[in-house]
Amino acid sequence: MTGWRSAARPIIAAIIREYSTDDIPRLRAALRDAFPWGERRYHPYKVWLDEIRVQLGLKHPQRLGPRTVDRQKLIDEGQRELPL
Repeated sequence: MTGWRSAARPIIAAIIREYSTDDIPRLRAALRDAFPWGERRYHPYKVWLDEIRVQLGLKHPQRLGPRTVDRQKLIDEGQRELPL
C-alpha cells in the first residue's frame, strides 16, 4: 500500500458513504471535486482513480506479497519442471 493510497482511502470512503451509489453522476462529481492534491495529473491522480475503482467494486485490490504458482497444477496440465 502506497502513501498516496493510504491517504486517499478514507477520503473516498467518506464520499461514497455520503453520496451513496444511487446517484452515480453526482457521486462521480463529488469524487472528482474532492481530489486533495492539486492538479489531477500524474501518479497521485492515477492512484486516486484506482482506489475509487477498488472501493466501488469495479476492480479487485492488488494482492499483497509474492505470487505463488501451484506446481502440481502445472504438471497436471502437461507442463514439466526444468532440470536443475
